Amino acid sequence: MKIDFFKLEAKDNWIGIVGIDVKKKPGKYNLFINSPNGEIFKKDIEVIERKFPITELLVTKELEEKGYTPAKIVENITTKENLTLKEILSIYTEKAYFNQTFVYPLKNIRVVGVYGNIRKSGDVGAQHLGVDLDAATGTPVYAVNDGVVRFSQELTTYGKTLIIDHGFGIFSLYLHLNEFKTLKGTQVKHGDIVGLSGNTGYSIEPHLHFSVKVNGASVDPLIFIETIDKEIVK
Repeated sequence: MKIDFFKLEAKDNWIGIVGIDVKKKPGKYNLFINSPNGEIFKKDIEVIERKFPITELLVTKELEEKGYTPAKIVENITTKENLTLKEILSIYTEKAYFNQTFVYPLKNIRVVGVYGNIRKSGDVGAQHLGVDLDAATGTPVYAVNDGVVRFSQELTTYGKTLIIDHGFGIFSLYLHLNEFKTLKGTQVKHGDIVGLSGNTGYSIEPHLHFSVKVNGASVDPLIFIETIDKEIVK
């Protein structure tokens, strides 16, 4: 695995960010970093198992009338939309667009759908690789840091979806938006309003689904922000 390091303004230390995927097998791993001066940094990393709750994959009567069923939702996610997003998330920008701490995508953070929970209905199911945040339709959604918009499109299940590339393989994703306030190819700044929250796609009620990917690894987005900010402000 390649780890790129970057230096923040007014800081002397170098920072490298590695994401541990939600499906990474628990256990001990060895980290070796070779520095340009020949020194080798070694550290043991222990990946601890995290138990995720199992919840029902709900489909309301209104969603059924729109053609949504548990089987169709899971099939669409796994065979279409995740493949589309994977192509975007495979982009690797060899620089960090940001040089400051991350912010939350909403002014008020209230989790209504936890990260990692497994949503099932009968024999079909999917893992929730983001957090659902309470947000009435039309609530401003903020870019969590500087970056470039790589994707702004409406998808059947994920609804209006926006993806920001922050550099070095770090992406933030904003799903079920009601409206885009920026589009693909636009450079955005930390705290810019990039959209308005909504209820598009497979969504029981208005909210923001927020995800973070690091070199393809799905990480808990709120813990990511908290952890990175602690390191940056040291």
